[in-house]
Amino acid sequence: MANLLSYDASQLLAFILVLVRVSGIIATAPVFGSSNIPPQIKVVLSLMLALILYPFIPLITVYPDRPDHYIMLIASEMLIGLVLGIIARFLFAAVEFAGTVIGFQMGLGMAMVFDPQSQEQISIVGKFENITATLIFLAMDGHLIVLQALVRSYSVLPPGGASISRPLVENLTELSASVFVIGLQIGAPLIVALFLANAIVGLLARSVPQIQVFVVGFPLTLMLGFLFLFFGMPFFAQAVHQMFEKLDTQYFEAINLLGG
Repeated sequence: MANLLSYDASQLLAFILVLVRVSGIIATAPVFGSSNIPPQIKVVLSLMLALILYPFIPLITVYPDRPDHYIMLIASEMLIGLVLGIIARFLFAAVEFAGTVIGFQMGLGMAMVFDPQSQEQISIVGKFENITATLIFLAMDGHLIVLQALVRSYSVLPPGGASISRPLVENLTELSASVFVIGLQIGAPLIVALFLANAIVGLLARSVPQIQVFVVGFPLTLMLGFLFLFFGMPFFAQAVHQMFEKLDTQYFEAINLLGG
């Protein structure tokens, strides 16, 4: 009887730990964590993934002897899921930043829309590029890369095997800082082109004072912005594709750093 109870407890604890890790990545990863997806769907998806994974996860052989140790064990699993989800989220933040800068250059700084995925107001150009990046992400099976990273994490990080180390914090800090660099790289052609267009409008206004800058300049900048945005889409798609191709490597580094 004692062996049966011990077996049931180990199975239950293993399933809970798998569910916590899966829930962390479902809550934060792009596409999966979007508020467009009802919470009920996220819960069902987390349960299904946990049920699929947990038969392959080693059981806990040494039980925590204090309640706070259980809390630390669950927090460790949640940390792994959150980190894996946030890493992919950083890439989408770079795309939104590029769109925001381009929107300001086009004169659409005040044209904001609500983004259900980030729960924030973003520029309309940023929203457009975010949707485009999401389609590219799905087309290149980015969502499967996220799930593969989740599965791979168990080969390096058994339940309770994560730890917060200085290299991990430095790695996440570098990734968050790279959001601005990557965003500027993605939007560089349009940003430079729109800057030159604004500079030309400014020079015309200076040399020909009779020209109404706001009457002529704003429609001109807006029209050029949409033209540059349209013809620059191949470059944007290629840059975003290359950015997502590095996601697997970033996951590999993060998983190893989580293992200490």
